[in-house]
Amino acid sequence: MKKKILAASLAVAVAVCALPACVSAEEEVPEITVWAWDKDFNGYALEEAQKLYDGAKINFVEMAKADCLQKIHTVLASGVTDGLPDIVLISDLNAQGYIMSYPGAFMPMDDVINYDDFASYKKDSVSYDGVGYGVPFDTGVAGLFYRTDYLEEAGYTAEDMQDLTWDEYLAMGEKLMENGHYLQTYNPNDIAEFQIMLQSTGKWFTDEEGNADFTDNEALKECFEIFKTLNESDYCKVVSDWTEFAGAINGGDVACVMRGSWISSTILAAEDQSGKWAVAPIPKMSTEGATHYSNQGGSSWFVLADSPNAEVAADFLAKTFGSSTDLYNTLLAGKNIMGTYLPASDAEAYDAEDEFYGGQKVNADLANWLSQIPAVNTGAFSAEAQAALLAVTPNYLSGGDLDECLAESATQFEQSIQ
Repeated sequence: MKKKILAASLAVAVAVCALPACVSAEEEVPEITVWAWDKDFNGYALEEAQKLYDGAKINFVEMAKADCLQKIHTVLASGVTDGLPDIVLISDLNAQGYIMSYPGAFMPMDDVINYDDFASYKKDSVSYDGVGYGVPFDTGVAGLFYRTDYLEEAGYTAEDMQDLTWDEYLAMGEKLMENGHYLQTYNPNDIAEFQIMLQSTGKWFTDEEGNADFTDNEALKECFEIFKTLNESDYCKVVSDWTEFAGAINGGDVACVMRGSWISSTILAAEDQSGKWAVAPIPKMSTEGATHYSNQGGSSWFVLADSPNAEVAADFLAKTFGSSTDLYNTLLAGKNIMGTYLPASDAEAYDAEDEFYGGQKVNADLANWLSQIPAVNTGAFSAEAQAALLAVTPNYLSGGDLDECLAESATQFEQSIQ
């Protein structure tokens, strides 16, 4: 324990506080350097966390996401510890690859935070070999965002949207087209939705050992079958990049968007559509273990074990992102940033009605779905797996045998990670 002397004109009061949240007036406050991307999202979150912690100053170093991930890889691969940040933000799909590739680089956090306070799927993404290394942050809890006016026009109610199967969802396409509305977008070169569909069943592209789980993966086969249906349909708006994708949403072309909760910021950009949107659980697949709940995206904070202020950085994360309901309430109310800290689901901001979504308590619904997302081991090679699968997709879409395509893809994947 350390004492902090506060002088007044006529008296001296002595206050006792614990380090590192409190330091003596004579002692310089340490600086925690954080590498991350997106000042408006992650930078804002750090600014609000700083307000709750007076034991250090935060030095936020912003860089593009790809640059951030590449830079930490380069530094760790060099073996040189000079210049290391204290904290780095890593996307969940990349996390296990870094932990596995650089043993001892990241500080274990099991004694610092209670992982049971976070969504189970998130804990798995930041753990390796039974040890937790990251402090879970934001979620990509998935939802089916839809235009209430378009669906009502086609004869569907809010109740109809609550327990959809994929067959029922796809059947909406033709009815929507009768009124000139596409069901959703479709990009033949993007299988990002597979992430959502697979995790909703508790499956992934790889197995527990990191090997390709392609040929005997019934959920993955169903993903491809759905993808082919979309490809052959006349009720999808074909897009080739993000600009066209966002344009189809904001331009009123599509009735539905299935993505992580972060897509809300794109939807909200069309202010003239306020009151015309709602969010429902995602459609359920037919394979065993299927649910209406999944995730797409998200990232977590990691402390570099050999960084200058590792212990202080760990304490900072523990007292803010690792345990503060007030912080997550502020982030949600301020910029719609939803974390994966389960006790925060009772915070005031989660119960707010959203005018843009017709008065729906969107945050409360998303938080409820978050707690039900199946946990999966995404492993270290998700990007390689998706690249291998995408490589054989044109062959399958043009009539190739799915089993043969998946077998070929598995071979390509195994070669790519040698």
